[in-house]
Amino acid sequence: MAPPKRSASLRRVLVLAALATLLMAPTAAHALRVVNYNLLNYPGSSGPARAPYYRTVLTPLDADVIVVEEMISSAGATEFLNEVLDVMEPGQWATIPFIDVGGETDSHIYYKPAKVAVLGHWVFFPDLANQLRYIHVFRLQPVGYSSGAAELRIYSAHFKASDTSTDRARRLAEATGLRDSMNAMPTGTHAIISGDLNFYRASNETAYWKLQEDQVNDIGRVYDVLPSGEWHDGASYAPYHTQSPCKDGTCASGAATGGMDDRFDFILPTLNLGTGQGLAVIPGTMIPVGNDGLHLNLNITDAPTIPEGASYATALKLASDHLPLRVDLQLPAEIVADAALAFGTVIVGAPAPSRNLTVRNPATVPADSLNCTFGAPAGFTGPGPLAVAAAESAQVAVTMAAATSGVKSGNLTISSDAPDDPTTLVGLSGTVLDHAQASLDSLVAVASDTLDFGEQTAGGFTPLLAAVHDLGYDALQARLSVTSAQITGGAGHFSLLGFSPVLVAGTAGRWQVQFDDTGATSDSTYEATLVFQSVDEPLPGAAAQPDVQYVLRARVAGGSVAVNPTLPTITRLYPPMPNPLAFGTTLRFDLARVTPARLEIFDLSGRRVTTLADREFTPGRYSLRWDGRGDTGTPAGAGLYFVRLTAPGMAAQTMRLAVVR
Repeated sequence: MAPPKRSASLRRVLVLAALATLLMAPTAAHALRVVNYNLLNYPGSSGPARAPYYRTVLTPLDADVIVVEEMISSAGATEFLNEVLDVMEPGQWATIPFIDVGGETDSHIYYKPAKVAVLGHWVFFPDLANQLRYIHVFRLQPVGYSSGAAELRIYSAHFKASDTSTDRARRLAEATGLRDSMNAMPTGTHAIISGDLNFYRASNETAYWKLQEDQVNDIGRVYDVLPSGEWHDGASYAPYHTQSPCKDGTCASGAATGGMDDRFDFILPTLNLGTGQGLAVIPGTMIPVGNDGLHLNLNITDAPTIPEGASYATALKLASDHLPLRVDLQLPAEIVADAALAFGTVIVGAPAPSRNLTVRNPATVPADSLNCTFGAPAGFTGPGPLAVAAAESAQVAVTMAAATSGVKSGNLTISSDAPDDPTTLVGLSGTVLDHAQASLDSLVAVASDTLDFGEQTAGGFTPLLAAVHDLGYDALQARLSVTSAQITGGAGHFSLLGFSPVLVAGTAGRWQVQFDDTGATSDSTYEATLVFQSVDEPLPGAAAQPDVQYVLRARVAGGSVAVNPTLPTITRLYPPMPNPLAFGTTLRFDLARVTPARLEIFDLSGRRVTTLADREFTPGRYSLRWDGRGDTGTPAGAGLYFVRLTAPGMAAQTMRLAVVR
């Protein structure tokens, strides 16, 4: 099928625009530029004479890979490297061992090691029945990539020439064998057919359509970037002709003549190179070099002068009977992301903490954009889909849930179209703490208690300890910040010694409370209230905790304290003072009747540590001292103990007592 014809003026505008892009636009650092060039029986007898013309032609192309046809010897392959490419760009080019299969149809490759690596090279006959011409296969991979999705295979061909039915049939046989071989590539392989295919016109060139045929296996199916049609002598297709730049006069030695009238040179990419994703042909970059579309059946040097200039036209005419054909490929995306995000520590109910994740696509323009999706582990929320242009970076928010306590951790999974790293893991970690809980007891919630200094004569009062605990503290609970303490009442006789704010964790905050009996009235009872204010430690989500308080009580006796000035009416065990003890504590209890009673100390396991009293008591108030030692005289270890008072006919009474060492 022939495409719609364009007017000559429109064709001229389009072609000149394409050539201007070629000559003036800066070359992207990592776009892979592939050039195909039939060198015309190189080196032959005129290789050294033609070398300057090749340099003139190739220098402005800034190619990364050059595939050539009609390289006739190993010596010629080396000569082209030394006399053309190394002179043109010293030290930048390399080649591979030349495979000489005979005749003038051998292909060869040159490449820049800074841009690509050659993974392999082999040859095969596409038409086993005739074994006319070999296909050369070059496996390439752009530097910096390791995945097969970034590999490019180049099938370099030089099909049978001549526009007879017999030769068209031979080209069909060659194309059939080539297509069968390409269908055997691994699924997803990117490849191009590059070379002098000698196709005259699309209408009767079955080989051309065989390469593009929709088959059961389409791994090796290719497409034509440029228009198909009646290329031979076709005015509408003049911008795409590649042969011959010489019509008459002085031509390259052995060149076919007749002027620009055929499109023999092709670069045909596989379908996956046309998706615009990953390794792909960059639209508008398939260019027959030096063809302005205005030299149908003319010398390339004839008027009008091509945009590249007269000297460039002369070089094209005298180097070969073909024009180079070039195309640019974008490279796949790459990905670099933060290895980990630490969300720190917050308290339940805090606003969900967020961290910015940086994702970069370091592939250099015009590489493919990086397309990502994110999978967040439990306890975290990831962003939505993201696209990052080549050489750009983006920041996206990842949040950690703070509704429940716990250590939050896991991997954020980034799934991307970067072929070397389709899955990238980002470690996420953070901690959500429960709120602190202020309590006057370490085991149960106690918001109010009594510190009783007892009844003493003037000068007989000793300080007691007031303790504030963070009830239930562990690694997943916030510390308690005790911020202030106030005493009200007691006529100013009670005071808190040396208070300063403190962070309470596993060990309680403790302060001495003093009763100063100076100026106190004898036979009088004084009471006050000691209130502690507290809040969670200063972390996101911190909140104030309910106040806890002690009722402070002290009675000043006149003269000596009577043993039983007033007999108690109830039996009662009082909290130990001080508590906790470091060296000793006083244990007080009241008995309302004559009874045998026992006062004992037990540890947490229920083992009795010591018996302080075990006898018959008369009604009264009693006070016993415990020095913190067991029955054997060994000091009790730090920990929690229980004071238990038992007597016949009444329920046992128990008080907690902490020992610190």
